[in-house]
Amino acid sequence: MKSNFSKGMLMTALITGSVMWGGTNVFAEELQEYTLDQMVVTAQRTETRDLETPAAVSVINAKEIEKNGATTTMEALRRVAGVTDYSYGPGGDDLGSSYSRVYLRGFDKGALVMVNGAPININNYASVSAIPVSAIERIEVVKGANSVLYGAEALGGVINIITKKGNGETKTTLSATGGNYLNKYSVTTQGEGFIASFGKDYVDKFEHAQMDRPDALNKTKTGVIQTPNGTYRVNEKYQRTNVFTSLALSPNLQFTWNYSKMNPMYGQRDYKTGEIVLTRYAYHDTKHAASLIYSDNENQTKTTLAYNSKKVEAMNVATNGSAKRGGDTSNYTASNIYVDSQKKWDFGEDSLIFGLTLKHEKYDQTFADKADNDRNSYGAYISYHKKFDDKFSSTIGLRGETYRATDFEDNNNNVLLPQLQTLYKINDTLSWYTNIGKAFEMPAINSHTSSGGTSADIIKKNGIKPEEGWTYETGLKHITDTSSTKLAIFNMDYKNKFKWKYFDWLPDPKNKIQVNMGKFENTGVELEYLKKLSDKWDYNISATYQNPKSYDDDTHKWAQESARMQLNAGVDYTLNKFSANLNCLVLADREPSSYKYGGNSGYDHDLKNRFLVNAAFTYRPTENQSAVLNLRNILDRTEPVSTYEYYDLPFNWTLTYNFSF
Repeated sequence: MKSNFSKGMLMTALITGSVMWGGTNVFAEELQEYTLDQMVVTAQRTETRDLETPAAVSVINAKEIEKNGATTTMEALRRVAGVTDYSYGPGGDDLGSSYSRVYLRGFDKGALVMVNGAPININNYASVSAIPVSAIERIEVVKGANSVLYGAEALGGVINIITKKGNGETKTTLSATGGNYLNKYSVTTQGEGFIASFGKDYVDKFEHAQMDRPDALNKTKTGVIQTPNGTYRVNEKYQRTNVFTSLALSPNLQFTWNYSKMNPMYGQRDYKTGEIVLTRYAYHDTKHAASLIYSDNENQTKTTLAYNSKKVEAMNVATNGSAKRGGDTSNYTASNIYVDSQKKWDFGEDSLIFGLTLKHEKYDQTFADKADNDRNSYGAYISYHKKFDDKFSSTIGLRGETYRATDFEDNNNNVLLPQLQTLYKINDTLSWYTNIGKAFEMPAINSHTSSGGTSADIIKKNGIKPEEGWTYETGLKHITDTSSTKLAIFNMDYKNKFKWKYFDWLPDPKNKIQVNMGKFENTGVELEYLKKLSDKWDYNISATYQNPKSYDDDTHKWAQESARMQLNAGVDYTLNKFSANLNCLVLADREPSSYKYGGNSGYDHDLKNRFLVNAAFTYRPTENQSAVLNLRNILDRTEPVSTYEYYDLPFNWTLTYNFSF
């Protein structure tokens, strides 16, 4: 739907831009600057306008990321209704074997993260910490069961990060950022069909990075372990290196590679003296994500080959500074190879998509060969879209997938996943959709290990089953030239939810193993509203109310899994060369803390509500220069970003200068 507004007004629309599924189409991308009814490519594996997509879709554009001042991909995702982060470090950084990840609609490890349509999840964790925001063209978040089109792990939805591919004249951008916590530098060169960037981050010490423990007792299944009185946690200084490149090898063939390496270290210090107490833990975390995508628009075929790996090397550093190798489960390489090929046929206004998927996963403990594991899976999917008339259409999908038994399993796992979607276009600006689908997730490739080593016989004995279940959803979309309103009502009903638990009968009762704990249910409503007031002002607001909960078969009790209420709001102001953004995030009625204090079983407190207020100011004196001032956590609040009560940063700021030539 073409806008009647002037170009100057619509360049500041909150959600704009498009990258074509089959390759760069500059005209189509520019056209997206003029409409809120943007093209989306993830929800149905083919281009459709948002109004004609029978799913809950949110889009974050590169201009929005810049305008909101996000320095990490996780920060950019926090503004989406139904998306919350579970983090071990500020901005969503991983902490060695502890993966930060995204929750979709309250479900832990229920998001499948992709880059240009290629999955990057490792060990069932949807971490986005390695992806530099400077490489992102747009992010599409599709909520609801998506396993029919994308296989395992898409129980809560799919996040597809579409990267920049380069076009036009060759240009190099130098960027320098200074701040009271983060300093970073990068150089990016792009031209017709290519883009390459190198970035270096220097992250300062973060004191009181986790809930302080002046008298804490960590309770296990077998008893109480007293921690030293009067300690607080410190994340030491570390560095991060990012390399990103995307290259058009031919008009139909695109190569993308993302490399990231970081070296975090954390430990406890004494309240009174500030001296190091207990052992500190240091990691070298190296990630690779590479993909080769062949797209033939004329024949409507696409093939994706992807490789992902994460290597963790851990050291335990004593109080005297001496270091030794960390535990077996903290020294490993996890990797996967993924191949997907699809073909589309058109029959007038109807269409059919058929595809095949192969995946090989590998887990290799560096110093414990008996824990090594690998797994193969094979899938086939079909999706048929039928347009009955100008108003009503439906999509029927089906996937069959088999996971071959590994050395730590007795039987293959086979799943059959149906999906039914309908869309009724009430008029040119209003549509109503339904989306019913089944999704699943296999146990992680390293589920046979515990924090103390391998538990293969125990895993075989208990026979971990895949998580699986249904999502039922209906929603309305009303999109005009100046506003976008989206309402979704959903219900999730899953069984065999995974959980890491203590058991008395384990060889080491202080360690956990992964088991099926019971059910997961969530019923909720999401509302997103974007409004363009004038060529200077626009604002957005989104709200989620839900009831995510899990049932434990051992305790026969329900427990809350995530925050019940989420609110995002933001306002933008643009005047000539200057723009400003103010945004806030509220998480309320949150889940219980993972910590248990001595004496009584069960949780003794819920997580503190979160109220995060940020601001960003951008000034562009010339076409080739920009300066961005970011102010984060303006209210200087101390609030947790995970159930283990790791904190986001107190008030912090960055000032970035970009110069292109």
